[in-house]
Amino acid sequence: MTAAVSTIRVLIADDEALVRAGIAAILGADPDIEVAAEAGNGADALTIARTTRLDALVLDIRMPGMSGLDVLRTLRSERCETPCLFLTTFGEDAYVAEALDVDADGFVLKSGDPRELIFGVRAVVGGGAFFSPAIARRILPRHLGASTSRTLDAKQAFASLSPREQDILRLVGRGLSNAEIAADLFLAQGTVKTHVSSILRRTAARNRVEAALIAVHAHEA
Repeated sequence: MTAAVSTIRVLIADDEALVRAGIAAILGADPDIEVAAEAGNGADALTIARTTRLDALVLDIRMPGMSGLDVLRTLRSERCETPCLFLTTFGEDAYVAEALDVDADGFVLKSGDPRELIFGVRAVVGGGAFFSPAIARRILPRHLGASTSRTLDAKQAFASLSPREQDILRLVGRGLSNAEIAADLFLAQGTVKTHVSSILRRTAARNRVEAALIAVHAHEA
């Protein structure tokens, strides 16, 4: 059973006012999520993130001037570990790949199911990784090589893991946090953390998002 969730304070940053309003309405429909602040540009988002207690950032991956990528890159250089969920559109694959380099925690397609936004915020706040299925099918971690061999490479990486690590990686691919995986598999949370570290090392995944993508690509038909 999942423990009660305290209020999740979120910053929304998008240069389009109507998009921000839509995101705020979607997130506000969840009783556990509070839209603590909004920003219409990256500079304001950076200032808010530096001065406000937040549990998650929801940033447009591209904004005029300072982009969402610039905001997260700066925050990570300042050792800010607030989970970040990026909003993206089709055709922005290169930006998503760059976001992986700055330790993004998830990606939601703007044109996708609105529920993905809530699922994504909850997943990254819980320590998991999340990305819209449409993005998962398009984006390939650089360490997996060319797109024509991504499934084969992912399957080989997955097969190199122990059965227990494979079980855990499947759940990582579903966006579960360490606590949720521990509950699902009846393991201590510390044990799950140790396994996840081993999975990252053995698959050469740089972060949890890349590990989750390996799980997705390994099970493509």
